[in-house]
Amino acid sequence: MQLTPLYSANAIRDRVKQIADSLNKEYGNEGLVHAVVVLNGAFMFASDLIRELDLPLVVHFVGAPDFESQESKAMSIELNTLPRSFGNSPVIIIEDIVDGGNTIGKMRTELANRFASRIEVAALLKRQGGEGKADYHGFTVPEGLFLVGYGLDLDGRYRDNKDICTFGTSTVKGGKGMC
Repeated sequence: MQLTPLYSANAIRDRVKQIADSLNKEYGNEGLVHAVVVLNGAFMFASDLIRELDLPLVVHFVGAPDFESQESKAMSIELNTLPRSFGNSPVIIIEDIVDGGNTIGKMRTELANRFASRIEVAALLKRQGGEGKADYHGFTVPEGLFLVGYGLDLDGRYRDNKDICTFGTSTVKGGKGMC
């Protein structure tokens, strides 16, 4: 299959910097901010974003299900790496792509139960027509377009690509795509 670039490494770098600038302004006066990185797809975005943040930051990692698992009602997120309490500090969820909102919705509930004072989402990508909410996002992508690169994968491949690409005009069955 032929990869077609959608967003270049330079465009991604510029958007990551813009998101970081917004977060630095919004959270600059906080005594402590927690970042919760949703693995696996967000690892590159999170790494680049965190290096641009000038905040007193504690970073946590959680595992989330792949796309197929998210379609089932029995979705579970690995939360054992999170503290029992965020001590009334704000939490930023760092996600690769926000689509239907299942992962984000569950995360918001769990973080609120752990005494986060405020919960916001920074996502590299937001799916057009998706029900999920991202407070900060880099790009809006068409519904159904399948993406790889910059952490996004197809069966574990293409995560290392510096650009975000598509396979031509390929879409995911059912109209919604997630990598």
